[in-house]
Amino acid sequence: MRRAFTLIEMMVVVALIGIILMLAAPSFNEMIGMQRLRAINDQLVTDMQFLRGEAVSRNQYMGFVVRNVSAEPLSCYTLFSAIAEPLRPTSLDYTACNCSNAVGSACTGTQRELRTVQIPRSLNIELRYPADQGVFLVASPINGGIQIAAPNTAVFQDLEFCVEVRRSPRGRLRTSVSMGGRTSQCSPDGSVPGVPTCPAYDAALKNCQAAS
Repeated sequence: MRRAFTLIEMMVVVALIGIILMLAAPSFNEMIGMQRLRAINDQLVTDMQFLRGEAVSRNQYMGFVVRNVSAEPLSCYTLFSAIAEPLRPTSLDYTACNCSNAVGSACTGTQRELRTVQIPRSLNIELRYPADQGVFLVASPINGGIQIAAPNTAVFQDLEFCVEVRRSPRGRLRTSVSMGGRTSQCSPDGSVPGVPTCPAYDAALKNCQAAS
């Protein structure tokens, strides 16, 4: 004779399953969040390399501009070029590109949009960069090396370029681009497994400063 489950036994099983799911949910959400952080950072690294490759293959200067305005529902970046006189780095005008506009409509006037990536704040992830670094990077057609424009000027700085992908409440990945165009990744707070912790800023080395 088969013995069936009683209603009480079934209720106990359902309750146990509910408890297990409640305990597992935070870990599962954390895993998804960290995977999303890595994916966005991987895309950023890929686009940085793509920018350098396009500068060399097209034999023209290419620009990268990042944007994060707290009042806007996203942070973003755009890869772009100048329509006229593309062999002059000063022909690149990052003020004519606004990556918060619809993809495909980020740049106007004398600037041509190549690629735009937008990160909605609803993902709890945003792009950050040092306040004194500036938001504008130029890739050279000569060797794929980079130049960084100082904030609000056309003067180029002899520094690394840094962009940080930051997740709330936890998770930070920083991509650094050397003057030679080489990219490297680290975690400023050591929060991402398998990624080295970022070194402290060294004025002599001119490495990346902390993102604001």
